[in-house]
Amino acid sequence: MISIFSGGVRLEQKKSRTMKNRIETLPAPKIIAVPLPGAQTSAQRCVREGDVVLRYSQLSMPIRNVAVCAPAGGRVLGIRAMPHPVSGTVDCAVIETNEAVGEIRLESPGMGAEPDEIIRLSAAAGIIDEYDGIPLFKKLKRFRRLKIDWLAANVLDDEPYVCSGLAVLKENRAAVRAELELAAAACGASERKIAVASEMRARHYARISGAESDMLVSGGGIYPAWPRLLREQQLHGRRPGLIGVQALAALYEAVEQGRPQVSTVVTVSGEGAKEWKNLRVLLGTPVGELLAACGAERDAVAVAGSPITGGMVTNPETPVTADTRCLVVLPADAPEKKVFPCIGCGRCARVCPMRILPWYLQRQLQENRYPDPQKLYRAEKCCRCNACSVVCPSGLSPAEAVARAAEIKERG
Repeated sequence: MISIFSGGVRLEQKKSRTMKNRIETLPAPKIIAVPLPGAQTSAQRCVREGDVVLRYSQLSMPIRNVAVCAPAGGRVLGIRAMPHPVSGTVDCAVIETNEAVGEIRLESPGMGAEPDEIIRLSAAAGIIDEYDGIPLFKKLKRFRRLKIDWLAANVLDDEPYVCSGLAVLKENRAAVRAELELAAAACGASERKIAVASEMRARHYARISGAESDMLVSGGGIYPAWPRLLREQQLHGRRPGLIGVQALAALYEAVEQGRPQVSTVVTVSGEGAKEWKNLRVLLGTPVGELLAACGAERDAVAVAGSPITGGMVTNPETPVTADTRCLVVLPADAPEKKVFPCIGCGRCARVCPMRILPWYLQRQLQENRYPDPQKLYRAEKCCRCNACSVVCPSGLSPAEAVARAAEIKERG
């Protein structure tokens, strides 16, 4: 069921079945393929075929990206280019895991660390924000430059099926306060909150009460929640920022224990899965391992990252990355989507949180081979939430038209 609001859409949430159980940890698979973002050349990689690596040792150290650390010890079988539904083709270090191999940790300064030290460690620990895929050290630097004064742990989970953030919050509610303190110290924020799509759902699913309950701030229960939430804070004179709850947990582990980010929690659900679970898996674990753990066919088709903005996974060897928050397994008999001409209802414009007119941009692209960039109003403001495509009664994808318009406008 879909309810349309100005600046967003309320979607039927399907989290109860998954949130009944605790997070389940999958053992390390025999083979993992760890993505090495930004390390296109051998000079930026720390390993080569045949090397034996310790757990947590660095696999790559690109100049403009985060370091990548080995989630498990073992032998490097080689560097292989592998397809990914969100990131495109990525170079991966393929490792044959071996539990007998030891580990090496980062230097852990503890909770009294200086801001610069926290930011440096977030880069060395390879921490990625699971909600937007941005390296944490870049966000912290940007927040400090913007002098934000309001920082929230991002537990919005405003899409159907996705509840990995809520599961992490439920698992260790008290730790979120300490994790927020670290990030706030790094960027200078004085006010700390926990951002959720709906306070009622957060209290129900994550069993929030006490001091943590007082920290909750709601995004209004609509999708997408973050534009409305940040806009409300700005209207109250605040300079807000959001950091994913899993990224905060990884920062805390790096500072306190010297452990880099090597795992993530993924929601596996959908009509094609017999069991719906939140799984903690090593980065680089093949998607097929998660599907098999939930009773789905290993070669089943799934949507990775987000049921609304994610990409289709058809290869079971596709590796899990830090921003793979969800796998929605599609049923084998899923009907094909039917597409009809635009009826001019204006729903896409009504739900757009950035006040874009998707129907108008789509018409400009259809009617003009070389559209005037000056007429592609506000296309560059798109936040890529895909809400316009969700509500389109004709089955069209206005979001694709907006993306093309933004590209044309950028080229001039």
